[in-house]
Amino acid sequence: VRRWLRAPLWMVPCPEGAMLTLDWALSSRGLVSEVLTAIFDCALTFDFRAVSKLSFAQLLVSGAMVCDGPQTVLIGERNSVALREISRAQTHGCKRTALLYGGLHGPDLDKRMQRDLGMTRKGQKWITAWRIAVPTPCTTVSNLAGALSLYLSLDALDWILTIQGIADSTAQSGCWDRAVALAFAYVLRHALLYYSIGRWVISWERPRT
Repeated sequence: VRRWLRAPLWMVPCPEGAMLTLDWALSSRGLVSEVLTAIFDCALTFDFRAVSKLSFAQLLVSGAMVCDGPQTVLIGERNSVALREISRAQTHGCKRTALLYGGLHGPDLDKRMQRDLGMTRKGQKWITAWRIAVPTPCTTVSNLAGALSLYLSLDALDWILTIQGIADSTAQSGCWDRAVALAFAYVLRHALLYYSIGRWVISWERPRT
């Protein structure tokens, strides 16, 4: 269903916003990133080093999202190898086993350990990997509203110019190649925005309870 709903959204104003809203509604997961305001504050103070660090941190967090397609197969195969090593360690009498793996493997590993190895989650502990100095929060609702209004205005202008260019190309000169190129460029631009916002602005994986 999602695939069919996505198709017509690529040629509407702000398609990335429409598709993110669709993803949010159909997946029942997704929260605004906790570092979004910090990224915005750092950008306002031109501290782009902190912006890059915060963006990378959010990218790692977004790596815990559930994924589909060939990547799922690769993750499943690697998790199978990890479980075999855990089973072998238990066979050799190991009482405690540590497994260092990427965040994207976590949900599947957790499920398999409970289902296949009979393990039970006793708790979790977060360890600070690194700290990022950020400015004192100064972002207000009006600032965010202004930034969002500017973004949507530019998005709308992009859509108007694209549609106008396509109409002019087909009506006046009958140049379908140029019209297709304009449409493709529009979709490509907003596909990159969709991917970036989905990674850096929204945390798709809710905290476990």
